[in-house]
Amino acid sequence: MNIAYVGVGLIGGSFSLAIQELYGHWVMGGVSRKESTLDRAEELGLISERFSGWEAAVDWADWIILSIPVNAIQKMLPSLLDQVKDHQVVVDFGSTKGGICANVDDHPRRHQFIPAHPIAGTEYSGPEAAFSSLFKDKTMVICDPERVETKSLQAFVKVVNEIGMNISYLGAEEHDRHLAYISHLSHVTSFSLSHAVLQKERDGEVLLELAGSGFASTVRLAKSSPEMWAPIFLDNKKMLLESMETYHAHFTRLKSLLEADDLEGIISFLEKGREIRKILK
Repeated sequence: MNIAYVGVGLIGGSFSLAIQELYGHWVMGGVSRKESTLDRAEELGLISERFSGWEAAVDWADWIILSIPVNAIQKMLPSLLDQVKDHQVVVDFGSTKGGICANVDDHPRRHQFIPAHPIAGTEYSGPEAAFSSLFKDKTMVICDPERVETKSLQAFVKVVNEIGMNISYLGAEEHDRHLAYISHLSHVTSFSLSHAVLQKERDGEVLLELAGSGFASTVRLAKSSPEMWAPIFLDNKKMLLESMETYHAHFTRLKSLLEADDLEGIISFLEKGREIRKILK
């Protein structure tokens, strides 16, 4: 089995390492805009084959996995599906699905495309960030599975299960709405908090050495790649704006309680928010 990764950073590289631990005879290939990225991916054992463009990789691969910004996936995917042969499968690991799926909805080879999203990651990027256990006990979301050829879907699910992941099936729009609240909004708030703190730090009013673990964990996501996240925000604009409006309403509510010195109201607000512990165990 030959697998070509268009994008060999944290996600693509980690998936490659996880598969190699199980299937040592499978061959991993990589595509990147930067030769230096492919150099590093080879040094780290993420890939053993390299290609100057995705066209050459498609001629070689059985599976083509897209782990690049979602706007690049949307642009590339129709042409890529034009080129694939009957036995090949294309998988995308983008963090949004609505626009990507709509872009190939009527493509004659739509059944050879698996829209997938591994719910895993860190704030780091690039080949150096990859590690084989990233996906252990995490969830792989597969969108619109009824649109995928059964044998290909079963083969992909088998591999995903064997590297330790659970499977969840969602519609593309449903996926984007959920992720707007539980992932994309978290990044929005983290970047916004980073801006607020950096502004005050420039004014000499904040001593970052006083920051505790709560601050570190909350702002951690602001270390994430802007090149990856800006296209996600734009592609999921409708759902993200909805989640931001909801968040703003609750933020404003707490602000009003503070302005009114309403201790009981603040306690009630915090107690209601604390109910998230029933979900996050």
